[in-house]
Amino acid sequence: MPDNLSKLFPAAIPAKSVSMAAPQVPKYNTATDYPDLQVLLIEDNLAEARLFREILQDAWANKFSLVHFQRLGPAIIELNSTRFDVALLDLTLPDSDGLASLDTLIHHVPSLPIVVLTNTNDDELALDAVRHGAQDYLVKRQISLDILVRSIRYAIERKASAEALREINETLEWRVEERTAAVEAANESLTQEIESRENIQNRLELAQQAGKLGTFEWDITTDLVTWSSELEYLYGLPPGSFGNSNANWLATIHPEDRPKICAELERWRIIAKGDDSPHNSLTASNISERESRQLPQGLDLEFRIVDPDANIRWIAVKSSVFFDSSEERLQQRDTHPTRTIGIHMDITEKKQLEAQFFRAQRLESLGTLASGIAHDLNNVLTPIVSVAQLLPLRLPDIDDRTQSLLAILESSARRGADLIGQILSFAQGIEGKHVTIQPHHLLVDILKIVEQTLPKSIEIDRYVPADLWLVSGDLTQLHQVLMNLCVNARDAMPQGGTLSIEAANLSIDPASARIPLDAQAGNYVEVTITDTGTGIAPQLLDRIFDPFFTTKEIGKGTGLGLSAVIGIIKSHGGFLDVRTQVNRGTQFQVYLPVSNIPSQPHQEEAQLPGGQQQVILVVDDEKAIVALIKTTLETYNYRVITANNGAEAIAIYAQHRDTIDSVLIDMMMPVMNGLTTVAALHQLNPDLPIIAMSGINSIEAVAQAKRFGCQYFLAKPYTNCDLLQILSDCTRSIAP
Repeated sequence: MPDNLSKLFPAAIPAKSVSMAAPQVPKYNTATDYPDLQVLLIEDNLAEARLFREILQDAWANKFSLVHFQRLGPAIIELNSTRFDVALLDLTLPDSDGLASLDTLIHHVPSLPIVVLTNTNDDELALDAVRHGAQDYLVKRQISLDILVRSIRYAIERKASAEALREINETLEWRVEERTAAVEAANESLTQEIESRENIQNRLELAQQAGKLGTFEWDITTDLVTWSSELEYLYGLPPGSFGNSNANWLATIHPEDRPKICAELERWRIIAKGDDSPHNSLTASNISERESRQLPQGLDLEFRIVDPDANIRWIAVKSSVFFDSSEERLQQRDTHPTRTIGIHMDITEKKQLEAQFFRAQRLESLGTLASGIAHDLNNVLTPIVSVAQLLPLRLPDIDDRTQSLLAILESSARRGADLIGQILSFAQGIEGKHVTIQPHHLLVDILKIVEQTLPKSIEIDRYVPADLWLVSGDLTQLHQVLMNLCVNARDAMPQGGTLSIEAANLSIDPASARIPLDAQAGNYVEVTITDTGTGIAPQLLDRIFDPFFTTKEIGKGTGLGLSAVIGIIKSHGGFLDVRTQVNRGTQFQVYLPVSNIPSQPHQEEAQLPGGQQQVILVVDDEKAIVALIKTTLETYNYRVITANNGAEAIAIYAQHRDTIDSVLIDMMMPVMNGLTTVAALHQLNPDLPIIAMSGINSIEAVAQAKRFGCQYFLAKPYTNCDLLQILSDCTRSIAP
């Protein structure tokens, strides 16, 4: 560091550090003080780089490693995988200049000590560099062995001291906050305890009734039990039903759980009495020392009961234990539990919620699995669609039969993509596209599937006129709604019956729109699905749209079907009405608002937009997809550079940044994923247009790509028209 800068650094470091002299590093002790030094040199002048290497060679002999880069971008990439002790940074680089280089390096590796290098002896620039986070500042023409060694050592030690001080400050702040929170919590707890004790006598009985609790006291030595009336009411029994023993209570416990509870009570009796008689299946000597220590903590049981109405419910027992405090026992240091006082509480709802939670976890796992499979399947379908569209262009003289086969191939691939989208719409929610739909065509497709899958014992009635009004919506989601209602109707008729599917145009006036509550005045297409099955009990009708609620047997329903149905219908601006009668059947009426957008007449396929020799960098780990995109784009007058991973893409762009017009990149790649690569590319060129590709077309994936600066999103599998249109939009947006 130049001598004329020594007065500037006290303003950038704590006051008590000003009086400390810069560490003096003897020339011949440097290698022993910092053996195996890892140095990163970012310097575009090769001659000066060689000079630094020679100086370091004199100071550290062979005990150092120097990695040299002429540009900032490749150096940052290297820092992702390599640890360095110190960085020597030139402020004038081909791809970055001035303090911006320092800020970028600190942003990527905040913990790395940095020594700034420059050709100008500018005190103000030195001070700014230190304020921005550099540990030292060197003028190249003034650098000598001692100055460079001292600067490197000072930078490492100063950075280490700063990190240690930061950690100490954070620890102290955390401890102060923790202690403050603990004191506040203790005060709050004390206040609540005082208020609780003032009112506990008056509120105890009310709390037991409201919380479905009951108290008991068990004298273990005499085996006499006192039950509260609230406890017996909890079991559906009148006061006095349990008497003064455990026998009548044990009789209410589910037969599968009763042996476990009896064994637990027997252990308590043995410990309390010290009963080692031979007729006992459990004796004090058979109970381990660990179990003996656990028993005085009190009863902690969960079990099922069978109430008088034959309903199964869950009960939890919690209690505290009291010991024999007689003088004789105390002198012998032998304490035994004599009685326990506790509560019984109904935890049936808690157990049901736990079961629903575990079911939700399984469904979440299935959703994650579905996303991974969807990405892989879309990667498989993408080349199929592309090849099916490219072959007619490459082979214009193929016969009609071959063209028909290619059309079938493309159509099947698209149907596969639609099926994947339907899975994801349930698992995670896809970015759906609302289009103008003719309900007649949708219902005809539904009827074909229903006729092929429903058992012969179910008769199908239909009335689907061809002149239904048009609606706007997601075709896959509406297909899911109608199929779900048909499947529920089938399950409601296990012995056979009649399924009716009808549709009609309907205008609702303001007076009629009050029933049901979700209805609004307007024009609708009404789809009615009716069965002659078991119907729905009145007490269950208000819960059928709740998530996880189902009347089906375990393993035959998740309880998510109707909740998804109502969610999709509401997202389309419609509403649903249900009418049912036990053993007479159920009728669901779906109302979809009419679209105000007229249906576009079929037009001849427009000519696909081509390029003007723009250079596109295509990045994807699937080599087949890369090859097909390259072939397609070159066919339509683009030039293409390819890369198979993010690191390769960054290196290629750094080399050809002046010629590459835009980047087409997959979001899910090994080594370096798409989002990380996009961030690195925008470090090199913030204005670079980037198109994200992914086999998962979810709302979250699209939003995340946009947050990272991807102006466009292309979902796999895509058609050549999709690809060329999005590239045309992208290149048009950057045209001068």
